Amino acid sequence: MLRESVQSLENGFQLFDWYHLSWLLLTVFVIYMMYKIYHGADLAGQRKIKIRWALVILLLESIKNILLIIQGDFSYDSLPLHLCGLGIFIVLAHAILKGHHMDMLLYCLTMPGAFMSLVTPNWTDVSAFNYFHFHSFFFHLLLFAYPVTMLFSKELKLSIRKIWQPILFLSVTVPIVYVLNGWWGTNFMFLNAPAEGTPLVLLEQYFGEQYYILGFIGLVVIFWLFLLLPILLFKRFLYGKNHRYYK
Repeated sequence: MLRESVQSLENGFQLFDWYHLSWLLLTVFVIYMMYKIYHGADLAGQRKIKIRWALVILLLESIKNILLIIQGDFSYDSLPLHLCGLGIFIVLAHAILKGHHMDMLLYCLTMPGAFMSLVTPNWTDVSAFNYFHFHSFFFHLLLFAYPVTMLFSKELKLSIRKIWQPILFLSVTVPIVYVLNGWWGTNFMFLNAPAEGTPLVLLEQYFGEQYYILGFIGLVVIFWLFLLLPILLFKRFLYGKNHRYYK
């Protein structure tokens, strides 16, 4: 029974089967372990942990692209222009720069993007014994665990007033990516069409291909409302009424 289940992974997996749930449980375990390690380090140690973490994420993406180049399969689609690909640089900037300029980007863009990729992955038909399958899971696992660990460690200074930061980021990147999709025939950020096997397919079915992007924008707004609500409800608890980040 177990042997047959493992052999079946040669053809990929199904959403929320035992294999998929195992990766989700591993994600929870990694977050717990990283929180314990990070929380127990001093300020200098925490900075080193963040930088190393960011470099590992960057290294994973670099190895993937090097392998694609060696195999002759590298294409425009391989560029890190999905939201999670851009998340590499958001995490890297957060780890290196001092201050909290990237906090809202991590919270509103990188964290939910990586979460959705883990919960509704679009690589279900890739063999579990393929490096690119492993890369997809482990890359998104680390990308999600980073902002969650920072959140649990009270490292992210979140404010409703700073919602302009992710809005500005998307206002700049989305039009550029949309144009590049048209030129290259790609589908970065899933702006032109939904990824198969994800909830975005329902948007296209409901709004149609022509107005799919409007439904997508509406979904992002709804998602952000759920993310911003905890800031309003729990910020006093997290930082205290008189804390300088209570805004």
